Amino acid sequence: MISGKKRHLGLVAGAMTTIFLMIGILSIILTENFGWKLDLTENRLYTLSEETKGILSCLKQPIKIIVFNQETEYPLLPKNLLSRYSQYTRMIQICYCDPYKEPKQIREYEELGYKVELNDLMIESEGKRKQLKFTDLYEFNTSQTQVEKLVAEQEITSGIHMVVHGARKKVIFTDGHGEEPSSSLMELFSRNHYQTSYGELSVTGIAPETAVLVICAPRRDFSEEEMEMIESYLLAGGSVMTFWEPGTEGLEHLTSILTDWGIRPTNQLVEEPGLHVSGNPLNVAATYGRHEINQYFKNNRYYVVTPSCVALTQLYESQGTTKTGQVLRSSGDAAAGGQKEDGPFSLVLSSERVVTTETGESVTGRLLVCGSKRIYGDDMLSSEKLANGVFLLQAAGWCAGEEDMIYIPPKEMGTVVLPVVATETRKWAILMLGILPLGILLTGAGIALRRRYL
Repeated sequence: MISGKKRHLGLVAGAMTTIFLMIGILSIILTENFGWKLDLTENRLYTLSEETKGILSCLKQPIKIIVFNQETEYPLLPKNLLSRYSQYTRMIQICYCDPYKEPKQIREYEELGYKVELNDLMIESEGKRKQLKFTDLYEFNTSQTQVEKLVAEQEITSGIHMVVHGARKKVIFTDGHGEEPSSSLMELFSRNHYQTSYGELSVTGIAPETAVLVICAPRRDFSEEEMEMIESYLLAGGSVMTFWEPGTEGLEHLTSILTDWGIRPTNQLVEEPGLHVSGNPLNVAATYGRHEINQYFKNNRYYVVTPSCVALTQLYESQGTTKTGQVLRSSGDAAAGGQKEDGPFSLVLSSERVVTTETGESVTGRLLVCGSKRIYGDDMLSSEKLANGVFLLQAAGWCAGEEDMIYIPPKEMGTVVLPVVATETRKWAILMLGILPLGILLTGAGIALRRRYL
């Protein structure tokens, strides 16, 4: 009776160990062959955004992403993220190329003008290429010693988009008038593969191929010569984005051109009694107007916050070939200038003018004016809870005549980042799914045998 009980316990221990091993083996098979992976990271580091899925679902040509390292040695985080791309669509192929074992392929890229280093990525499609350095996939702290955020998805997705649709144009940030563009605003364009640069118009002028001219809250006025350049650029079908800083005075030349296009900034700060964030009525949570820029927000209800925003006056809706539109506004309960007035107030306005050139071609100049300087602050654009980055990207796309610009917020990495490569994960898999269960099995068998002969 006792020996039968011992035999039963041994069989149960053996059965449980066998089941455990089968589950482990099945999980490996499902993971490796069918992509059954769960993203259990706190900030969903491996989960593709809806923006990326939208780009991938529209692919009609194959994309090859070459990783310059062995698959077993490439760091785990970007490796897992890349695997999600190939799992989502068959149009994406991930290839690993060891630079030390395949120097011929490296030389071929060097002959094309690329300097390839270990862990770099090369995105290719039909003769078009985009190289990403390993450091492009992360944001570092100010001392460049610690990774703070993951921007790999933004870089990879926009790289895929670029090789499919081609390189983008130039964006000039005006300089020499006390402008203060944020680094995040410039990165917004550069990560969509625009060529960004500063330009003092009296020196550099405005190149005809410039897609957008950005004026970031100047403190000093533009000269008449510079305003003539801006006017000529707009009338040739150019686009200008202007941000206004509260308390700005003495910008008569800039104000005159905005007024000519149907928009006039005021000096009245907008206060919201209810629709504000962080307990500050000046941090206005804007309401979307009926505008092309806001098409994205029909199915994505997020707040755009316009801190310290002045009210803008829409002088007319239509005059000749010029049409203005309200992009963002306050609620009807808002006050401006410290006094209760009839809202809503315009926070962001647009203007379009159709012009016939000397050659008989019809072109459209576009102007966007925002009453807030802090709308493009680094803190505003880095927040995943706010839609400031998405809004400004949609606005830039409207100005440039491109509706498919991409913005994927950076993902926080946390305070501790461990550089783990694939070989380490396999060692842990062998330990947890092989050695440990085997040890349990042997222990159970040893206990069963010992009890049998006691």
